[in-house]
Amino acid sequence: MAQAQERAPGERTGETVATLAPPAIVKSLLEIRRRNVVIQKWDLSCGAAALTTLLRYQHGEPVTEKLVAASLMRRPEYIEHPELIQVREGFSLLDLKRDVTARGYKGIGYGKMELKDALAKAPLLVPIEVNGYNHFVVFRGASNGSVLLADPAWGNRTMPINAFVASWINYPGFGRVGFAVQRPDGTTPPQQALVPRPDDFTFTGRSDDGS
Repeated sequence: MAQAQERAPGERTGETVATLAPPAIVKSLLEIRRRNVVIQKWDLSCGAAALTTLLRYQHGEPVTEKLVAASLMRRPEYIEHPELIQVREGFSLLDLKRDVTARGYKGIGYGKMELKDALAKAPLLVPIEVNGYNHFVVFRGASNGSVLLADPAWGNRTMPINAFVASWINYPGFGRVGFAVQRPDGTTPPQQALVPRPDDFTFTGRSDDGS
């Protein structure tokens, strides 16, 4: 009985050798949901996480939520009275503005906004009310009757436009507000990761009531 000859890997034997395609990269729903969103690690750090999302995925800054939160906490009043974070339910828009200014950016606050204004300024950090608590999210855009939010407590999520507008906090005298981070020279940010893609509205969680 003839012995089979050993051949080096990939050596042709006279037969057609099929080339195996590299395996497709499969992402879990959790990975898709959290794509380009910084998830908050502490109960009251949604402002720090939302700001980190803008800095990292719009401006390409290699920052983390921990670094941004530590920077926000350096204000003398927080060093002397750290309980103010708890009393105020987190950081304020003024805190965020001071932080981005120190980083060399322009923090722009907008008041008396409507949905069309948010669409024109997106991505935009906005305060909403969720289950009785104030919460910061990044407004990314809207499509087919829904808005797309980068939510530090969840990840990418969609919400019906009417539910979003109802949850968007309407402050006395200021109306609905938003906060944008711009480069000092007015140029377009290098990253466009927060610009919505069609599948962002398909493979994300949906909330009908803002919760």
